Amino acid sequence: MNNAFIGGQITKYRKELGMTQEELGKAVGVSTQAVSRWENGGAPDVALLPAIASTLKVTVDALFGREGGERFDIHEALARWLAGMPLENRFDQICRLNWTAMKNLVADITKFPEMGYLEACEQEDQETGERYLITSQAWFKDGFMLDVHAEDMSFASIWPRPKKGYDAYFAPRDLYRRFFRILARPGCLELLEYLHSRGFRLYVPGTIAKALHMPVEEIQAILDELCTFRILRKEELQLEETATHAYYQYGSAEIVPFLYIARCMMQTEGHLVAIGNGDKAPLLNGDGWKEEKEKKNEKK
Repeated sequence: MNNAFIGGQITKYRKELGMTQEELGKAVGVSTQAVSRWENGGAPDVALLPAIASTLKVTVDALFGREGGERFDIHEALARWLAGMPLENRFDQICRLNWTAMKNLVADITKFPEMGYLEACEQEDQETGERYLITSQAWFKDGFMLDVHAEDMSFASIWPRPKKGYDAYFAPRDLYRRFFRILARPGCLELLEYLHSRGFRLYVPGTIAKALHMPVEEIQAILDELCTFRILRKEELQLEETATHAYYQYGSAEIVPFLYIARCMMQTEGHLVAIGNGDKAPLLNGDGWKEEKEKKNEKK
């Protein structure tokens, strides 16, 4: 490997993008000093060449000055790849791509089991008869991934760790407590299921109460509480002799991942793969949530 030549190529392509040594270093996970050493005749680790080339939007061949080393943008390539897929297959292909990414997050790929998509996303406990989702997890100091990958159902979630930590962006604890209390009320989950199983419509409390076989007063109270969390919206309707309120939910997709993740939390089994690279950090900082932080700021 001609170290000086490769260093010159890195310098050339970096400057063409208007990128600093620090920005390149952060993108590939090394220090600014390491990038400086490369550009002054040092040799980058061979394992870093694909990441360096991708960040500089060229091929690995370009770093060696070989033919066919034209600029390569992975984002444009992904867009072209998806554009060539039938619309009905794109979500599935994205989940499969995420599964490939999860496997390759591991530093030593040989430690990751060779496996493709499962036939079914659920498995039954032979002793209890309970069915549980088969999840795959990968966690590192920079974040974690949680997947279910099967032919009948899959989902992919990627959670990079914010600089301030996940808990810096939580809602106040008391708000969560209020939210969970309303969800625990008899009829609340059934009401949400009823609304989400239909298209966008306006509903008066009596219609929902009749469908769920519940008193109108109870349904009215749940609807109003859900409105305080902006899960539902309320509009005033002017009838012939009086005014009334109608309720609706619009574009609220969060209920699906919320209920899936809740199910995963309640499982004691079902981890098909649980991997890390040895320096997994605690999920939370442990220095308090929003209300505690806000109180500290007020004192200052």
